[in-house]
Amino acid sequence: MWTKDLTVGIEEIDSQHRLLFRQLEQLLDACLSGREQEEVLAMLGFLDGYVITHFETEEGLQLRYGYPGYESHRAEHRALLERHARFREELGETGPTRDFVLRVNQALIDWLSNHILTVDKAASTFLLKKMGLDADKIHESSCSA
Repeated sequence: MWTKDLTVGIEEIDSQHRLLFRQLEQLLDACLSGREQEEVLAMLGFLDGYVITHFETEEGLQLRYGYPGYESHRAEHRALLERHARFREELGETGPTRDFVLRVNQALIDWLSNHILTVDKAASTFLLKKMGLDADKIHESSCSA
């Protein structure tokens, strides 16, 4: 699930992204072994706190360096938090069915991958330049493997 092209070049952000993908992979593994009911609650609990921490990290860097796309980036984060809240509501209504778990897992993987490849990459290009690093070189090396 995590691939090198998802690297944004800011280690703190990349390590948080990798951890998020590991959590989603664990949930998928749990589904394959019939443990999805136990694992979905743990994964959603993890996401409750960790996603907020991760978003605060990204948004803090953007504010610190004056990223002009901050508001739209923040809006994407808020949209995912709202979607997460809807997942929680649905979980309360239906319980952790295998269908629910697989849909949530796929939705989160799709959102996270797309968000990193588009929105986070754009932000990191700006941030890396502000930090005095060569964003083009970092992104180019992350795509060749």
